[in-house]
Amino acid sequence: MSRFETTDSDVIVIIGSGAGGGTLANELCQRGKKVVLLEAGSHLTTDDFVNDDWAAYEMLSWLDKRTATGTWRVAKDHPTTPSWHCKVVGGTTTHWSGCTYRFQADEMRARTVYGDIPGASLIDWPLRLEEIEPYYVLAERKMGVSRTNGLPALPANNNFKVMYWGAKRLGLSQISTGRHAINAVPYDGRPASIQDGFTVSGDKHGARWSTLTVEIPRALATGKLDLRPQSRAIRIEHNDAGEANAVMYVDAAGVTRRQAAAAVVLAGNCVESPRLLLNSASAKYPHGLANGYGHVGRHYLRHIIQTVWSIFEKPVNMHRGELMGGLIADFAAHDSTRGFAGGYYIELNAMGLPTTAAFLNPG
Repeated sequence: MSRFETTDSDVIVIIGSGAGGGTLANELCQRGKKVVLLEAGSHLTTDDFVNDDWAAYEMLSWLDKRTATGTWRVAKDHPTTPSWHCKVVGGTTTHWSGCTYRFQADEMRARTVYGDIPGASLIDWPLRLEEIEPYYVLAERKMGVSRTNGLPALPANNNFKVMYWGAKRLGLSQISTGRHAINAVPYDGRPASIQDGFTVSGDKHGARWSTLTVEIPRALATGKLDLRPQSRAIRIEHNDAGEANAVMYVDAAGVTRRQAAAAVVLAGNCVESPRLLLNSASAKYPHGLANGYGHVGRHYLRHIIQTVWSIFEKPVNMHRGELMGGLIADFAAHDSTRGFAGGYYIELNAMGLPTTAAFLNPG
C-alpha cells in the first residue's frame, strides 16, 4: 500500500470509507489522483467476520458512548447509542441489507406535494428525478443490483413465499424479492449468494457489494491510495481564503497528526460529519464549516420502521436466505386520502433470533 507524506499538499483527503468515501476514493485513484483515506475504524477482512448476528453487531458497529435526549423512542431505549452505523473500513456498507430502491418523483418535491407540515422542514430538491436517473443506472450497474440491467432477481426463500401468499390473499400486486446489491448470479468478480442468512453480517462469502470488498481493494491496486484505518478525524483546517487545506486526526497510537490536502472530502455518517464540521469552527467560520445558514446538525431524519412479528403453526425458517428478500410496494406512492405524507414499503426483515429478542419490548 502506498504511503504519502503528511506534508504532501497534492493529496485529496477523504474522511470516511463507506458508500460515499470508499467509492469516491476508487474513482479518483482510477483517474490517477493521490488519495489519503481516513477511517476511524479497523480494517477487518472477510476472514474476521463471523456468522453470528450479535457478535457481528459488536464487531462492526460504532459503539463509542453517546448521549441522546428528548422524548423520541431511541433516546429512551438506547440513550448511549442513538444512531446505528459502523466504525470499520467500508463503513456501514459492511453491515447492510443491500436494499437499493430509488426515490420517487414526489419525494423530490416534498414541500410542493406534501405541503406545510407543522414541525417539519420540508423543501423541494433542486434536481428532478429524471436528472439523477442516469446516476441511478450507473450505481446499479456498479453494485450489481438485482432486477436491474438484465440481472436476475434474488431467489425466493420460504420467508418470501409466506409473505407472497398472504399479500396475494389481500389483493396486493407489487410483490417481489426486491432490488439488492447482492449477487443472484456471479457478477463483477463476486460470487452468487449462498443464501445462508448472514449476508448482512459482514458477508464472509462476498456476494454483496461493499466498499470494503470492491472499491477499496481496486483503489489500493492502483498504487494511489493511502488507507489509514483507526484514524479519527478531529478537525478540518483551512487557509486564509477559507479553503480546506488539511485534516487533523488521531492515529491508532493516539498521536495527533496533520495531513495536508489539495482538497478535503467529508464522507462520514450523519452524526460524525456534522460533529466534525461544528468542531472545525474558526475565526473565519465561528459557527463551524459549511454552516453559514445554521443548518449543520439539524434536520436529522430517522429511519422509521413499524415492525410486526408473527408466529405460524408450521416452521417458516425465516433465518434462511437474504435478510430482507421480500418487498410489497403497493403503498409506496403518496396518497393524501390516507392522512399522512409520503408512502411506505412492506419489507421482510428476518433478523436472527438473538437480535429479534433484543429488539422486542420486555413482556
